Amino acid sequence: MRIRPATHDDLPAILPLFQDLDAKHRRSSKDIRDEIKPERYELLFNSTFKENSDLILSVVEKEQEVIGFALAKITQVQKNFILKDSLIGEVLYVAVSERYKRGGIGRELMKDMEQRLIEKGVEKFQLRVFSFNDETFPEKADYRPKYTVYEKYV
Repeated sequence: MRIRPATHDDLPAILPLFQDLDAKHRRSSKDIRDEIKPERYELLFNSTFKENSDLILSVVEKEQEVIGFALAKITQVQKNFILKDSLIGEVLYVAVSERYKRGGIGRELMKDMEQRLIEKGVEKFQLRVFSFNDETFPEKADYRPKYTVYEKYV
């Protein structure tokens, strides 16, 4: 198993994993009302590979096959009335192929992503997980809930 920064050549392998993850979100969340258009992925991937991008995309491969990915965003907090100035690394997506889940690959992918974020000056990590997600992954990667967001739809 090898974890490395993603390249343009990895996108055809990442796309189905991303689409599976989005499909799960779409089935389980009222926030996503419309079908997720392919342009979303193109825009996201193009933004990732721009110079000075605030996005980081890593892949994990086994026997030269991409079996997972992680995408993170760096957010700069400045002049906030409550928070100190800082760089926050928010892990937006983590996906591992179904046949490789529950083997610690997601945790290793997260460790690698955290190291990449630290190298960019990040001081704190955040990971958002939908309440319908049945994975125990965040706790296994030493993430703890910070607060709970409650919603009510009208």
